[in-house]
Amino acid sequence: MKPILYVKGSTEKDVRISKFINFFKDISVSTFFVGWNRDHNNKSIRDNVKYIFTGGGKNNKFLILYYPIWMIQVFFYFITKKNLNSYNIIAVNFDTALPLYLVSLFRKVEFIYEIYDQFALSYNFPNSIKKMLLKLDRIIMNKAKYIIHVDSNRVNSHYDKTIIIENTPSDFYSGKVRSYNNLKHKFAVTGLLNNIRGLDHILTFASKNTHIEFLLVGNIQDVDQMNFVNSLKNVSLYEFMPQNDLFRLMQDCCGIFSLYNPNLEINRLAASNKVYDAMMLGIPVITNKDVINSSFILEKNIGLVINYECDETWEKLKSIEFVSQARIIGENARLLYLEKFNFVSIVKDRLLNKLSN
Repeated sequence: MKPILYVKGSTEKDVRISKFINFFKDISVSTFFVGWNRDHNNKSIRDNVKYIFTGGGKNNKFLILYYPIWMIQVFFYFITKKNLNSYNIIAVNFDTALPLYLVSLFRKVEFIYEIYDQFALSYNFPNSIKKMLLKLDRIIMNKAKYIIHVDSNRVNSHYDKTIIIENTPSDFYSGKVRSYNNLKHKFAVTGLLNNIRGLDHILTFASKNTHIEFLLVGNIQDVDQMNFVNSLKNVSLYEFMPQNDLFRLMQDCCGIFSLYNPNLEINRLAASNKVYDAMMLGIPVITNKDVINSSFILEKNIGLVINYECDETWEKLKSIEFVSQARIIGENARLLYLEKFNFVSIVKDRLLNKLSN
């Protein structure tokens, strides 16, 4: 099999990218990564990593202005790179796939287009710009050898060359029986800790229910919100950490929040990795009814669906009896993961043979 070359506007520490790199390493396939280091202090944790653009930050309100610079860097890197067809190139998201598409107009190159989030829907662009971006997206899809989506809800064309690989993790327990002996009345909140992901409502709930523990893992940018978190004795805050360390820390939780502000279109289509993390860990996931995968969560009985704002629908989380209910839901979620959503099995079954062609 040809080496894999991932291109993404982030570091190789991206959770999904890391899973793929580890998978290919385990089956002795060489993997390279070309990316955007948004933090000057960030150091690569792997070999075969090249950053072609540095700076811009992560939550900078001017980040959108850095995307054109990144895309120009990608174009010139690949227009001049030798032996492009000696790699399986996987371009993640629109901002890397567009420059690779432009390169393909001048050079013979094949690439796989992996879509986490549609760029046109990720920001509140004017309708005219959004339509233009969606049209460009379709053109790129036409050119791509394959298209990888993170769930089937986002697939509305190109069915013949679409591959679904959900945002699911490798098995932390490696097939061992999951114990529930240490389960607590404790909820986890991980990833982007901001009000687009419901942090304000979660903190309101935490401040009114001091008998419940809350585990927050990530970075909080808002100073006032950070001060509020520090004032809550039932809330523990940790910085980002390796995924297995995070899983180890969350094992005693009875629920994992996965809230998304529905006012942003891309949020309603969210294919959150937290849903699959919770499934693997055997913990109920808690999402809001506006998110499209909430129907899947209810249908499969792997979590709870509440309103986005903290209101009476959150009452079910308050009772200590919820911990017992969480074990029942968690066992069901864990079983579903083992049967259908193990990351290694999915990649082997759906992608590996395509890369060998």
